[in-house]
Amino acid sequence: MHFALVGLGLVMFGAEGSRTTPFSEARFEVGSLTISGQSLWVVGVSALLIAALYFYFERTIAGKALRATAVNRLGARLVGIGTTQAGRLSFTLAAAMGALCGILIAPLTTVYYESGFLIGLKGFVGAIVGGLVSYPAAAAGAILVGLLESYSSFWASAFKEVIVFTLILPVLLWRSLTSKHVEDEE
Repeated sequence: MHFALVGLGLVMFGAEGSRTTPFSEARFEVGSLTISGQSLWVVGVSALLIAALYFYFERTIAGKALRATAVNRLGARLVGIGTTQAGRLSFTLAAAMGALCGILIAPLTTVYYESGFLIGLKGFVGAIVGGLVSYPAAAAGAILVGLLESYSSFWASAFKEVIVFTLILPVLLWRSLTSKHVEDEE
């Protein structure tokens, strides 16, 4: 399906990249650092999304039901949670957040028809590095991945993606060695 959609994107949009106009043309000088208004939009909306998702999943019945469905679909169904509706809600939330993030990032980087795969893969690495149990920790992991990619582009620009994706190996090894293993009872 991925290859079909990438091919369809190539046919519809062409091979050249696209960039949109930013929401804000403002530039802020902090010493020798220049920060664009669009970057502040991205940081602000990201912080709002992290806080909103945290409160949604921790404080609302629908969020708790969605978490319960993710942990144990059969158990959630047995206690009366509509797992089909929870699946639809999770895909709707993911699509809405993906669209919003695409709108925010399009003015900052040139978007090509196949850009989403690499950005999504780096986001996955960031989530694994930060841990999948907490939104702020996953965001911190994504920031760490971004910093590693930025620094590696100066030292070994040809291998910056390799360096980022290699980061996942020691993290997964460390997590597998430090986690408690539970044997299945049958």
